[in-house]
Amino acid sequence: MKKYVSILMLAVMMMVFAGCGGAKSDAPVVGDWKLSSVEAAGVTMSADEFAQAAGTDVDMSLVIKDNGKFTANFQGESGDGKWTYEEPKLTLSSDGESMTGEYTDGKITLTVEQAGQSVTMTFEK
Repeated sequence: MKKYVSILMLAVMMMVFAGCGGAKSDAPVVGDWKLSSVEAAGVTMSADEFAQAAGTDVDMSLVIKDNGKFTANFQGESGDGKWTYEEPKLTLSSDGESMTGEYTDGKITLTVEQAGQSVTMTFEK
């Protein structure tokens, strides 16, 4: 399980270091989002179950602003980036790196692939 925690932390850190820019938007992805579940190796856990398995609190959130910018927060660290949305695709970009996910059923789902493993993080308002 520690391997999956490391992969997840690496993925989030890619989003934390950032750039700026964008235009006003009323896209449904605008708002404050908090990690609600994590899926890795075919196992889905709530954020609380994931924190318990990791042996630490897991404080992970996204603030998607209407000006095309976002802030990613992870364990007290935060950084900014830019986002674009074309239903249902959400792209988060920071320092030349991008992560693409989907907005469906009122949730944002981001999937990260690292070393042949995939981790899916679901965020809810």
